[in-house]
Amino acid sequence: MNAAGEPARLEFRELRTADELAHLPPFESRIWGSGGDLVSVNMLVATVGEGGVALGAFDGDEIVGAVYGFPTREPHVLHSHYMAVDPRWRRNGLGVELKQRQRRWCLDRGITHMRWTYDPLQLANAHLNLHVLGCVGIAYHVDYYGHLGGINGSLPSDRVTVSWDLRDGATKPAAELAVDVPPASADDIAASNDTALHARLHVRSELHERMATGWQLVDVDRDGRRYLLGRS
Repeated sequence: MNAAGEPARLEFRELRTADELAHLPPFESRIWGSGGDLVSVNMLVATVGEGGVALGAFDGDEIVGAVYGFPTREPHVLHSHYMAVDPRWRRNGLGVELKQRQRRWCLDRGITHMRWTYDPLQLANAHLNLHVLGCVGIAYHVDYYGHLGGINGSLPSDRVTVSWDLRDGATKPAAELAVDVPPASADDIAASNDTALHARLHVRSELHERMATGWQLVDVDRDGRRYLLGRS
């Protein structure tokens, strides 16, 4: 579906050359703000050339979605550094389509797992990762990236690492414990106000130690604002 609710006519391209990859930094800036942490074209070229992947979704000449990932120290794992979708194209399956195309790219090359990080206060992202794709949250990181700015404001950049087993029939632990997530909107996070800071510190206190001792995030109830945890 496209932004108007009509069948999408998007073209999906694997981006390899400097000219092709040059679409990505301006797109990052458009989605997340013009901070200083955009992935440069030369770094994109180097990592894609060494076994990474960048896929773009195009509406005519305009890029409206992208995923980018690179190899890790484990040959069977790709780190998916980001997925970005233009706001006009969200909530219509484009994000899932991009991740599934990235999954197929990996499996075609014998890569069986992907990892990436997300902000545990962003429950829409948690829903996609844990509920739709079937990932598990395997680690909690305190202020992982340091100061980010932009849509992250000055809030500590706590992140959860998720692992996605790309093989058919993958299972994950049963849920045994629920942890509440206090309300914090995207605007609260960008403003780094007291509401966002309270939510950040509460979730950190509930998840950091537990995940360091074998608990994993196995699902999320985004409407009820709670994580479900199981033992690895």
